[in-house]
Amino acid sequence: MKREMLTYSERRVLSQLDKNSRESFRKIGKKIRMSQQNVSYTVKSLSERGVIKNFYTLIDYSMLSVLNFRVFFKINQNSEEKFNKMIEYFVKNDHTMWVSMCGGRHDLLCTFGAYNPSHFNKILRKTISSFPEQIDDYSILTTIVIRTLEREYLTAPKRSHKEIIIGGDREPVKLSERDLRIISEIADDARKNSVDISKKLSCEPKTVINRIKFLEKMQIINGYRPFIDFSKTGHVTVLLMIKYHNISIEDENRLTDYLYFHPNVTCITRTLGEWDIEIRIEARDIWNLKKIEREIRHRFAAIIQDTETVPIYNEYKRTFFPRFILEKKKHPKQNRFIRNTSRDLKPIKDRV
Repeated sequence: MKREMLTYSERRVLSQLDKNSRESFRKIGKKIRMSQQNVSYTVKSLSERGVIKNFYTLIDYSMLSVLNFRVFFKINQNSEEKFNKMIEYFVKNDHTMWVSMCGGRHDLLCTFGAYNPSHFNKILRKTISSFPEQIDDYSILTTIVIRTLEREYLTAPKRSHKEIIIGGDREPVKLSERDLRIISEIADDARKNSVDISKKLSCEPKTVINRIKFLEKMQIINGYRPFIDFSKTGHVTVLLMIKYHNISIEDENRLTDYLYFHPNVTCITRTLGEWDIEIRIEARDIWNLKKIEREIRHRFAAIIQDTETVPIYNEYKRTFFPRFILEKKKHPKQNRFIRNTSRDLKPIKDRV
């Protein structure tokens, strides 16, 4: 894979998009002292080169009664054609939320959304039966809470300590069909404007704007990010998996605080299973990455029982909206967060 270093201007634009991908190019340009035209040109160039795949919305799926399960697959790669067919299957699957080619003990990492463990088990069984000759082994982690951090390392030496929390102990909320359809429209196209959405949903743009603001206020929508393909830049990405040893709440808080302020840590995921915590690290090269890993292991050696490094080579899908929740007819019981009233089930249009 050809790697190309990002220019300083590109990193500045990406840094602002990482803070809010839905913000206008005019406002982004004003913040970084760049013209709106130059911002637009930079984003277009990054998109055409495949550095930016798309823009996704950070949606707290736990408030939609959805759980997140991580599955690491060991694949029998008997042919590239069959492997690509498997990737296509996972990307198109309405239950998958993240699909990545990885290294280490496994070859493929997928996260699945499901209503409960039984629902997930059915999804996994179907997946394995679809590729019986290719899936050699797998391991499962349950995602408890995800903390996403801005990529301050793109332009700044220190982190602003801003985080977005997805999952955890959240109370499910009730949403109308209209709200779900609005979320669906911007889930994987965060920059989609309200006019285009309103035309598709037969309502006024102001209605779309107001509903998005409501969903943000409810913290169902928590932000907007670019899906960056770091395999095409000079950066490398790994997941550092850690198993705790005799850890106290104070020890865990100390580790978490350290990770929050580390410029190269972009995501901290609390998991249940073989590993207790998953740390996403993005670095400019493999040497810098190894230095960061050693530093974490050395500083917190007393509370770390075991670690594993999982290189991320390519990411094919990244979404926080499991589209299967739109299939109300197939899962009527689980979709209890949708208000089942005649008002909400009418065709979507502005009501007086």
